[in-house]
Amino acid sequence: MSSPPADLPRGGPALTALLLAVDARGLGGAMLDHPLHEQARAFSLLVQRALPNGAPLRRVPSSVTPDRLYGGVDLAATLSTGKLVAERGVLAAADGGVIVVPMAERLSVAARTALCAVLDQAEVQVARDGIAARHAARICAIVMDESVGDESVHDALRDRLAFLVRLSAAAADALLDETDELAVASWERQARDARHRLMSVSVDESWIVALCETADAFGIDAVRAPLMALRCARAHAALHGRLMIIEADAEVAAALVLAPRATRLPRPPEEPANDKEPDSDQEAASEPLPTTQSPSPPAMDREADGASEASDPPDTDSDHDRPTPPSSSLDVLREAVTSALPPGMLAQLLEKVNGGTTQGRVGAERQNMLRGRPRGARSGLPRGGSRLHLLETLRAAAPWQRARLMHAAQMAAQSAPQDAAQSISPTTARPRVNIRREDFRIRRFIEKTGTTVLFVVDASGSSALNRLAEAKGAIERLLAESYARRDRVGLIAFRGHGTELLLPPTRALARAKKVLAALPGGGGTPLAHAIEAALDQALAVKRAGSAPLVVMLTDGRANIARDGAPGRPGAERDALMASARFAQQNIPALFVDTSSRGEPVARRVAEAMRARYVLLPAANATALGGLVRTAMQLAEGSDRA
Repeated sequence: MSSPPADLPRGGPALTALLLAVDARGLGGAMLDHPLHEQARAFSLLVQRALPNGAPLRRVPSSVTPDRLYGGVDLAATLSTGKLVAERGVLAAADGGVIVVPMAERLSVAARTALCAVLDQAEVQVARDGIAARHAARICAIVMDESVGDESVHDALRDRLAFLVRLSAAAADALLDETDELAVASWERQARDARHRLMSVSVDESWIVALCETADAFGIDAVRAPLMALRCARAHAALHGRLMIIEADAEVAAALVLAPRATRLPRPPEEPANDKEPDSDQEAASEPLPTTQSPSPPAMDREADGASEASDPPDTDSDHDRPTPPSSSLDVLREAVTSALPPGMLAQLLEKVNGGTTQGRVGAERQNMLRGRPRGARSGLPRGGSRLHLLETLRAAAPWQRARLMHAAQMAAQSAPQDAAQSISPTTARPRVNIRREDFRIRRFIEKTGTTVLFVVDASGSSALNRLAEAKGAIERLLAESYARRDRVGLIAFRGHGTELLLPPTRALARAKKVLAALPGGGGTPLAHAIEAALDQALAVKRAGSAPLVVMLTDGRANIARDGAPGRPGAERDALMASARFAQQNIPALFVDTSSRGEPVARRVAEAMRARYVLLPAANATALGGLVRTAMQLAEGSDRA
């Protein structure tokens, strides 16, 4: 085994770029987290230079259309020659090179699907406009996450990229400083040698198990994550001249691949029972070590385990020519992932476990012919305000030009006199482009509907005495967050014998704060009236083109019937009937029970509304905000389905 090269980067974006160059096909690519232009350019050029000579680099805008990605009809050549001429798309043209996608969070569904399919299959299959072809497309994708607010790169694309690169100031400066000509030339040679060595790198099965268990411990559900971590470890070993994965390779893979995907912290190890002794080496080695101690070396573990099974001598011959992973390999990888977490990630993971950082919007995308983001074209006539897509119209007509022009020439020859037909040549008689009704294509746009969160607050005496003040603070914070996301919020209060729309759906944060400050309390709980008022307001929001989400905040102790008569039996019966009518409209809702122990009536009403029931005795701003954002995400998923 050769000694590791001394001039290789020990970490950071430069090492990530070299690992991509060693196994671009297996690792897929990297996502850059809000990079500057110079940083993204330096990283992409480093990957390109470390790839084999002549590797192309293509920059793809987020508004790219599927025909530019897949390829299709070469419009200019087809119109000039009169026969169908195909052209290769961007993905096929980037075979063996790098694809750079800025603002990847804004990729259309079709473009994202095409990119994911190429990352999976390493080829482009074209079957459109009379063209059937297959092109190799072994690409390395570098996508940029430049999201703002609730935007995010789709999970399907993130899952296929091994690395998430956070270009901090120090890391970016190091990347720009290290990419001098001498260093890059040396890295190119080492990456080339590593690509030849990659297929010969072997791995001990214990490291595979350790990577899978580490991914599970940190809440990583994606199946591709441990597989990419294993490929990263093999590429790191090949880059350093090794033919077998050792602890350093697995640590780098865990830090670069698994750490950015962590969604929770590992649970603390449980103490084994004292009255039961381990009866095998495996059980003895699985005892958790104290957190204040460093992992023991392999030799110490074998010495401690040897006393339990003296009849099974260690097989020293099998481990003589290869490095043996330590028995505490899982602890080593956990330490590597934990140390690679950026500052503040511990608090973020804890908050995410409690539902405090879930992002998403109930607003769904819908087609629009007049405004929004461009999303290609569809067949149709340019009328009613729709706009003609000239290029797509010509592209649809191009494959039929020869047949149509020949037919037009035949018809002209039959209708003209014999002597006149002889004097008219096909070139002068036929139009340059023959376009028919079925060729017309009109522009298509995608418009994202807004989100309107309707808070329905119980201001009756039963709630006012307990947690009305906490509810006001929680709603005020949610109003501020909704305003920052440019969503609309509304507020309905119910008490006594009816309801009151205190705040129509609006973005005016100052007005909302004033209304909340003057929110009264006291009186009965007309829950049926509240559900009916929420339904009417939600339907009005739907008719206005927005997507409603109803958040009920009450203890569920209904005591005022729909006709105004007091009494719990009648009030509960009317509330259940109103809930059934609410459920028929399929409006997403969140029912927050603010009682101390949970009211059975509240749960029954939530089930009748088909709302998500949550018991939240202390309605603090953080917990309630996380619940509302989770409800938004679930509602968005149901809309897409």
